[in-house]
Amino acid sequence: MTWWFDDGTKGGQCVRIFDVPGTLSGRILRLQSDLPDRSDHYEVDGDEVRPLDRSLDRGEATEDDSEDTSELLARLPLVHVDPGKHFLKEGKYRSEIRNLTKCQGGCIPGKRLSDSVIQLLGRSSDGQLVFEKLWPRYYILPRFSSLAIYKSWILQLVDGLEALHSVGIVHRDLRLDNIVFSEDGQRLVIIDLESRWGQRKAPEVAFVGGLDDSGWSPKSDIYDLGNCIKGMVYANAPVTPFVEWPVPPPLQAVVEACMCPEAEGRPTLIELRRMMEKLEA
Repeated sequence: MTWWFDDGTKGGQCVRIFDVPGTLSGRILRLQSDLPDRSDHYEVDGDEVRPLDRSLDRGEATEDDSEDTSELLARLPLVHVDPGKHFLKEGKYRSEIRNLTKCQGGCIPGKRLSDSVIQLLGRSSDGQLVFEKLWPRYYILPRFSSLAIYKSWILQLVDGLEALHSVGIVHRDLRLDNIVFSEDGQRLVIIDLESRWGQRKAPEVAFVGGLDDSGWSPKSDIYDLGNCIKGMVYANAPVTPFVEWPVPPPLQAVVEACMCPEAEGRPTLIELRRMMEKLEA
């Protein structure tokens, strides 16, 4: 992994760390050792620290692939926006509006398939999508730590995914930042139904791939649900994917089942619901 740290110079300090378990670089990635105290560009490969002759290329900026959604927006009902009740979002992709419509019985505002999936209310006068205003995870997660609330949230996640999968929608980007809550923390809602780009953490999902050939599936959503459970318990997420962050029992067994390396070994949503319902909270 490569980072660029702001050190007051143009482009910043470049540091590349290789994942070699059991060595300095492996411990750094797992947050078990500090970075070397250096001011130059460098890399850590195992126990060897080497200077870099220049900063590494950050890569090309992601190209804006927004679509023309004006035709679909025009079909949505106009909503008088109340900043205290509504959240506005630019509709970048036609797939998001179509997915939301599917989840609401084929029309907007329609009837929701699940209370755990965000409801599209319509459009604003300036052409943005209008949703109910809910609370992001960083306002809610630090306030709760009981097994009872985790059980409730996970069951709501399962309910939302069941609704999505029942109409052929794979979320692709299920993570804490795409989950919001009621102010009292009792209600959980899945947002961001673009089904475009997303998480590539499930082993079967290609690290680099297109929209149709990366390997996203209902099973990769279940893998990502396992990571969501970890994030709920820690009320955070680590800065690298190499950090070992087990959750306490009985949730660890649920996480391990969801994150089975083989897709076919992961539970179905029905099986996952049964696992959660058996937990005594």
